Amino acid sequence: MLFKLRILFSTIAIAFALYGLVSEDPPEFIMTVMLLSLGAMMFVMGFSEYNSNKKASAYFSFIAAVFVGFVSIYSLF
Repeated sequence: MLFKLRILFSTIAIAFALYGLVSEDPPEFIMTVMLLSLGAMMFVMGFSEYNSNKKASAYFSFIAAVFVGFVSIYSLF
């Protein structure tokens, strides 16, 4: 289940990143959704690592997810 969520969020992020590269002037909303999906992917990765008793990489993934989420929400304003 966690693997499928990680694949889903990474596919969303790749799709929006490719759209941002192809279009000449991508809207800010596209980049925000891309960053939110990357943050969600990092959170799922952290949860997966925590379940497999890799605490250090899990905490790093959680911190990265919070940072990316903060940046994506901050970029809206």
